[in-house]
Amino acid sequence: MSNHNTKFDWLATDSAPEHYPMEIIRGTFIYHGETEEGLYIPSGGTLSSGWGHGISHHVVGEKYKPLPDRLKIIFFSYAEKQFYKGDFSLPYDKILALFRAGNADIESPSFSSIMVGVAPGGAVAVWLSGRKHIEVFFGQAKKIDLDPSRAFALPFENKADSDAYIAKQLVNVLTPVELESLKKDGIPFGLWARYRNRYNWMPTLSKGYNLSDVDVVYLNGENVTSWDLTDRNELNSPRPAPKKVSFITHMQGKQKIFIVHFNELETMAAFEKLGAQGQQLHLEFEPRLPKTQIKIRLYNDKESIDLKKFVSEDW
Repeated sequence: MSNHNTKFDWLATDSAPEHYPMEIIRGTFIYHGETEEGLYIPSGGTLSSGWGHGISHHVVGEKYKPLPDRLKIIFFSYAEKQFYKGDFSLPYDKILALFRAGNADIESPSFSSIMVGVAPGGAVAVWLSGRKHIEVFFGQAKKIDLDPSRAFALPFENKADSDAYIAKQLVNVLTPVELESLKKDGIPFGLWARYRNRYNWMPTLSKGYNLSDVDVVYLNGENVTSWDLTDRNELNSPRPAPKKVSFITHMQGKQKIFIVHFNELETMAAFEKLGAQGQQLHLEFEPRLPKTQIKIRLYNDKESIDLKKFVSEDW
């Protein structure tokens, strides 16, 4: 792939957080240098697969397309009964450089999609996604008033009809427990911005165990595979708190793979308490069998917090 290339094989996809269903009414990644022409973002349907997890792909147009330098989008937050609109400039030079570096090997490109995420409160994120996930933009859309009949292309006769439709969509997407939580606790506005906070942390194992093949999915939707813990530059790069960590160690003479899913609120609170001032943090795993009995703590040079609400896969 030439370093002068400006067109790539990519698709547009969408994302929204769990527990707070969203819908994209319409959206377009505007090609660099264009005013309106671009690749449309799949619209319609309720989104709630998880922040940074792509959902829809439509294969349209030319295989090789220019990259975008703008995003135009209108979306709806079901939990708020609120429409949002955004027209954002995207960091084209950064996107181009990442695509050129990540897709130099056309047989194994790092990026195959550009993904937009929308969340309550009007939060909007854009990631390059594929084997790697890298956030390249985060912004704030504005509240707008929009006729639900036109937005959803449904013939509502009045507000009661549209409200009933919205309530039904929430029931269809959320579990009874999630609905009750939404009613009781409300919407955690600002949560998706907090996901982006970065900390000086590294994974480690308790004494007597070796650590290898570390993969991390971060709360902000980014990821790292095969984290090189011997690379000083890697260790000194601040990172968001983890959503999922997998690693390999040896126990009882056999190689064991551990996959741990963290409770985002517990994990964020611990990272914010111990690392808000730039302290070096260690996320320590104490492997145990069965794997559900693993112990995990976060510590700096003065304090330690035991994590309790994670889930460790056992297979």
